[in-house]
Amino acid sequence: MFTNINLNNLKYFYEIVNTGNITKASNNLFLSQPALTKSLKQLEKELNTRLLIRSKKGITPTPEGEILYEYAKNIFQNLDKVVKTINTPEVANHIYVGATTTNFLEPLLPSLKKFQKKYPNVKIHITLEEINILEKYRNLNKLDILIKTDYEQIGNFKKIKSFEVNDCFVTSKKKFPELENKIISINDLIKYPFVLLSNITHGRKNFDNYLKSHNLKLTPAYEFNSYSLCRELIKNGFGIGVGNPIHYQGKEFIVLKTDFKLPLRKFDICFNTKSSNEYLEDLIGLIKTTLK
Repeated sequence: MFTNINLNNLKYFYEIVNTGNITKASNNLFLSQPALTKSLKQLEKELNTRLLIRSKKGITPTPEGEILYEYAKNIFQNLDKVVKTINTPEVANHIYVGATTTNFLEPLLPSLKKFQKKYPNVKIHITLEEINILEKYRNLNKLDILIKTDYEQIGNFKKIKSFEVNDCFVTSKKKFPELENKIISINDLIKYPFVLLSNITHGRKNFDNYLKSHNLKLTPAYEFNSYSLCRELIKNGFGIGVGNPIHYQGKEFIVLKTDFKLPLRKFDICFNTKSSNEYLEDLIGLIKTTLK
């Protein structure tokens, strides 16, 4: 574990990759080019690896740099989101939606679109966090709607609707064409390399519990906290993934046919019974009519 990484150096690296150019990055950061180059060398020394490649076309990350960039992006985007949330006034023209999983997007999005059309001047804040973090948002009066698993508990919330997700197995159509029309068993499936999200995610826990119930073990070839990175690796043929099929629509992917099914994952859409948000009742009504 790296405990001495300078966060300023990580921020500078993140900006360099975003711009693809040292000069642009130094201008954006109000930092001299020599100082920026020095910070990059310090970061590479801290991590004991090369992070960037310079060429006539600009600067591109190494494979190690790409992985670090994905984590840095999550860190700085989440930090920006938290700061904006904390500093946002608790007054009218805002409504707050929180979720412990990305699977809320598909069932809730139609309701949010209708709400935004009806109230174009109301800002919808969306936060993806673990349940204990969302509880802190609730304490700040910044959590009106919550999407969670049916087993997660949080006070002051009442269920509006429930829905289910049936996870599937996906892989690259180009890399594994022989699997496209084949019905495959779990024992044959786990012989392939897997690209999985970390074991703190709902889908991963569901898959791990299935394997455990069948006395099976699987060590993924790749394991990340970043959904987007997992999706890219799966698309490029690094292995098989598991998750909500709605996230893997496209000609690059194969949704595998199996002779077994993973247990359904159940989610609840809830509202804060203690919220005084004047728009909440209308949003609840839209959710009820849209999700029939």
